[in-house]
Amino acid sequence: MASLGRVLSLLPLHIIGAFILAIGGIAGAIEAWKVKRKNSIVIFVLIVSMIALTFII
Repeated sequence: MASLGRVLSLLPLHIIGAFILAIGGIAGAIEAWKVKRKNSIVIFVLIVSMIALTFII
């Protein structure tokens, strides 16, 4: 959704997509935290990087 919002130049769609991406990343990091803490940190860093790149590019 974030990429589609960027392509169509619709800021609200872009923000909603980034918000959904953030929620998914946080949920994934929490689930990974239960299994392996190192994986959860990697997931969290990747999600933060993707959100940052979404708004920069």
